[in-house]
Amino acid sequence: PDGLSADTVWSCMQCNACVEACPVGIQQAPIINQLRRRLVEEGDLDPNLQSVLQTIHKSGNSFGERNRRRGRWTEELDFDVKDARREPVEVLWFVGDYASFDPRSQRVSRTLARLLQAAGVDFGILYDGERNSGNDVRRIGEEGLFESLAEQNIATLSECEFERIMTTDPHSLNTLRNEYPQLGPEWEVLHHTELLLELIRTGRLDVGGRLSYRATYHDPCYLGRHNGVYEAPREILRELGCALVEMPRNRSNSFCCGAGGGRIWIPDQPGQERPSENRIREAVALPD
Repeated sequence: PDGLSADTVWSCMQCNACVEACPVGIQQAPIINQLRRRLVEEGDLDPNLQSVLQTIHKSGNSFGERNRRRGRWTEELDFDVKDARREPVEVLWFVGDYASFDPRSQRVSRTLARLLQAAGVDFGILYDGERNSGNDVRRIGEEGLFESLAEQNIATLSECEFERIMTTDPHSLNTLRNEYPQLGPEWEVLHHTELLLELIRTGRLDVGGRLSYRATYHDPCYLGRHNGVYEAPREILRELGCALVEMPRNRSNSFCCGAGGGRIWIPDQPGQERPSENRIREAVALPD
């Protein structure tokens, strides 16, 4: 009788599955996002979310790191990565917070950099000129902080000379591709799997030997449902020689990992198990 509880509103992961499945086209996710804006205005949000928003406002990233450390992951490479603010590049890599600061993700970033170098791609990054893209800040409902982050990134990007933007982060991809054009210029934005597949098929990147692995693939909500990128990651696995085994829930019916909509910053998950654990069990249960 009193409407939705705040806990119910905050349990949404903004995965867009309800929007995808709704037979009458109701846009539930934007409605929930509007409810969250009101809760943020009233200060009715998880203390962890409040802390993360303050951290992003202060440092420009969700890790609370000094922004001059954003490009430190490149120091272990045996070649220099261009500063796209200072010289033209073919591909401007918008790296994102986790790929810049998280130690495990940094290993992936360095590997991707080596692949781009091997393919002869002229690429660069923004170093300390990059800020959090704001995708999940907006999903939390902090519209003012989102606009501030977006305006800073747009101003920096507008001063650079490049042909395309690439990112490994589906959340940054979504905002750069679909929401930044509402505030400024429109650029071609690619997920790194789309670029890698292009490099393989044009012969710029030789995959070498073939793998004899059986592999499955999880469709990230913001890459799949939100942006329709389903085939590039799968085609890369096939190009590598992998036998692709689909999980029961895949593509537009993929199950959310549970980290969207700001939930990555909330330690307590709704339900009896974390969505990520549910998803891992589904993958492990695939027949040999």
